[in-house]
Amino acid sequence: MKKYIGFLLPIYLVYVFGYFYVVLPPLNWHSPAFWQFVLFTIGPVLAIILVVSLTKQGVQAFGNFRNHFANQQVYEAGADAKKWKKTTKVCIWALVFIVGFPFLSSILTSKILHAKEYANRIEIKDVKFSEIPNVDFEKTPIIDRDSSIRLGDKVMGNMTEWVSQFDVSQEYTQISYKDSVYRVTPLTYNGIIKYFKNRKNGIPAYITVDSTSGKTTLVKLNDLGLKGMKYVPSGMFNDNLMRHLRFQHPTEIFGSPSFEIDEKGRPWYICSTYTYKGVGTKKSVTGAIFLDPITGKSTKYDMSNIPTWADRILPESLVITQLDENGSLQNGYFNSVFGQNGVTVTSEGYNYLEKDGDIWLYTGITSANSDESNLGFALVNLRTHEALKIATAGANEVSAMKSAQSEVKNYGYESTFPLLINVQGNPVYLMSLKDNGLIKMYATVSAVDYQKVATVASDDGLDTLLKKTIDLLGADNAHVDKENIKESEIVVKSVEKVFIEGNTIYYIQAQDGNIFKVNFTTKFEDKLIFLKENEKLTISYIDSEGIKYIKDIHK
Repeated sequence: MKKYIGFLLPIYLVYVFGYFYVVLPPLNWHSPAFWQFVLFTIGPVLAIILVVSLTKQGVQAFGNFRNHFANQQVYEAGADAKKWKKTTKVCIWALVFIVGFPFLSSILTSKILHAKEYANRIEIKDVKFSEIPNVDFEKTPIIDRDSSIRLGDKVMGNMTEWVSQFDVSQEYTQISYKDSVYRVTPLTYNGIIKYFKNRKNGIPAYITVDSTSGKTTLVKLNDLGLKGMKYVPSGMFNDNLMRHLRFQHPTEIFGSPSFEIDEKGRPWYICSTYTYKGVGTKKSVTGAIFLDPITGKSTKYDMSNIPTWADRILPESLVITQLDENGSLQNGYFNSVFGQNGVTVTSEGYNYLEKDGDIWLYTGITSANSDESNLGFALVNLRTHEALKIATAGANEVSAMKSAQSEVKNYGYESTFPLLINVQGNPVYLMSLKDNGLIKMYATVSAVDYQKVATVASDDGLDTLLKKTIDLLGADNAHVDKENIKESEIVVKSVEKVFIEGNTIYYIQAQDGNIFKVNFTTKFEDKLIFLKENEKLTISYIDSEGIKYIKDIHK
């Protein structure tokens, strides 16, 4: 037996190290990956010992059975037999523990039994909409991720000496940088052969995309007086970023790295660190590890000491989960599934806002039983975990996107997921309208009334769009310039009603050929229902992009 152990032990140790080297599990009992590591490394050993033990007992039992019928002395269970029976019990209980403990822990710490605790793991402060600063287009990320990817690929394609050696990462992290907003992404090795060819000097550059103007720059590290990035996700063997971090921090639970740059332009990889309530339940961020990919040095910070230039410490998926649980579990788990009394959830997507030098995740809040409107909005600081809730009922993002697309339906443009902006105290959705991935127009849609839509060609700029948006918000909006409201006497030629997603819109054509648009509301009920041809009206309206929006009607 000792001979076999001496032969198999080195093979087993190589297998254990190889598994750890490839899978990189944290040596932390809270992590499901740790128990998987234990199962696939210790589990086979226990299984082999169990089989040997049961075989020994089986051989012994068969010998006793044979001796009994041969009228020979039956072997009495001695120390050897007891040893194998004890070994069997130990192996069985060890295997039961390895498999059962994580499962039992996940049940005992689940949201079914601790709904209130899950609901309150994010503290949300109710604030007024004025908490969002008035829109500043120099800090508004209108260039979305898909457009940033196209711009990054284009600028990389112009670097003929590098394009065959490196690819562009698809990461494009949204950050606040130099008093504006950017997306940043590193270059990556273009395959294993290019890795070995370039690993000595490392990754030489990263790309920045100004999210307000689309200006794209390939930043060469040697122009900043820096060497190339050696420890990166596309690196291999010990140059791989995750492997390098795992050997430096073997017990930490961390997620995918986020690429950022500090205010001096130095690149960093930021890996959020986590813990769980039990095994894999109630995930929470404890801090972050900042890795310098040039030197390989790393520093761990807890949540209270994160450097202020960093922007993405909390992953978006975890923030959305926490918001959903906060809105759905206040009255217990079963209410969130069955009765759904008072249950709210986040809307179908999210976007980013720049506020006070930080990046905030924005998403809508809607009822679990409704998909047509929002009850308000939530903002979460991705660095500090500060969460704000704004109770402003109105259209949800999907309705706003459809409304913007309908304004230019003859072009067939598609809308990006909207941003929430503050236009002189009014919640407004801002979005791009794209054709085959290229931005053709900008649009705003009132978050309160998604039939109020303003559009401009992208060449006209966002300042032009802002002026039209202010005009469009309505005569009863105190911030609309009165000189932009016109008045006219018309004679009705025809009236047409259009139903769009539950709303009635009237198009009134005057005999002089002008067409006026107005939403049917109780304010205009008695003036629109019985409107007839040749009737004379005095109307107040706003002219925006040739569309005349009625603000008041006088018969």
